[in-house]
Amino acid sequence: MNLSEITLVVAAGGRSTRMGRDKRFLDLAGESLLARTLRKGLAAGFREIILAAEGETEELRAAAARFGARLAVDERPAQGPAAAIAAGLAASSSAWALVLSGDMPFYDFDLVRALLPEARGERQVVLPTLLGYSQPLAALYRKEAGAAFAAGIVRGDRKLGIILRELAVKELPLTVDAGLFFNVNTPAAYRLALGRIANERRAVPMLSVAAPASGTGKTTFIERLIPRLAAHGIRIAVIKSDAHGFRLDTKGKDTDRFTAAGAAAVAVSAPNGYFIEQETAERRSLTDIAEKLDRASVDVCITESRTRGVAPLFLLYRGRGTPETDERTIAVFSKAPEAAPLTEDALLRVDLDDLETAERLALFLVGRALYGADGAMFLTM
Repeated sequence: MNLSEITLVVAAGGRSTRMGRDKRFLDLAGESLLARTLRKGLAAGFREIILAAEGETEELRAAAARFGARLAVDERPAQGPAAAIAAGLAASSSAWALVLSGDMPFYDFDLVRALLPEARGERQVVLPTLLGYSQPLAALYRKEAGAAFAAGIVRGDRKLGIILRELAVKELPLTVDAGLFFNVNTPAAYRLALGRIANERRAVPMLSVAAPASGTGKTTFIERLIPRLAAHGIRIAVIKSDAHGFRLDTKGKDTDRFTAAGAAAVAVSAPNGYFIEQETAERRSLTDIAEKLDRASVDVCITESRTRGVAPLFLLYRGRGTPETDERTIAVFSKAPEAAPLTEDALLRVDLDDLETAERLALFLVGRALYGADGAMFLTM
């Protein structure tokens, strides 16, 4: 069995109570969250795609038509994912279907290939697990399993875990990037998703550390974060933004003499590395500089600056200056984080000394998430 023989059911109910607005149409780098899932599903080559939603709207009809999907509407409203599974499987023309939550922007459809060999015999569900957490909204279901979800709703049992107990389930532990199962459920999770997507488009993922005033501890924070990331096999480069200008060499050395003679750029190559010092007409962006790094020897670039960081950005605050946040900012690390004077409620607030959380967030943002299978775990630590 392969993807061309099974159905993709995208569960996209639409209540979005924790987000405060319809998360299906949140913008993710030029396309909606729902469109991103449908686009990736279409490219994966499923036999058919079914969009299971609580109600029918013009926007949903347009999204379904754009990606060749069929719209299946829940028979009873406000019944959660169980209703989407029941409706989607009922509408499916395949013996098996992948049911996927529409709010998992980083899901990799290659994972389905690990599930397919287990869809055999009397099994009705192939349920992936990650670090002990089951993923019922990224699982394979036999078409007939939909009747159990419909019956559960009728009797008032719409929790997926309860209904799954009635079915023949094969659990399959996975060892993958936990970010693949990340759910965009809250405004803070949306910020995290935007930060990770920004890095998807870069040759070298980046993480910015900034502060509104000197003396906040940016350098110390980065010094403490580097070994934590290095322990995961991540090779770090650091770019510091200096407002005062610099010279790497001392007076009288060869490189200084070349510069004094009028050289526009000076480079030094040594057995263990190299550096390039070059004057430019204007300040280059940190992203431009990061792109010049040796991609074969650097996995992540951390930048340190006052205001010039790029998304995703950690803002540090120690009571000095005014913490100004914008769309680049993912989290604010401060002493007494709940007391930090912020204008945006969607930001994560973390203690400045909580390097464990900084590590977890950084791993997620650069595509190396190893902690937790649900986005909420990143937000409530």
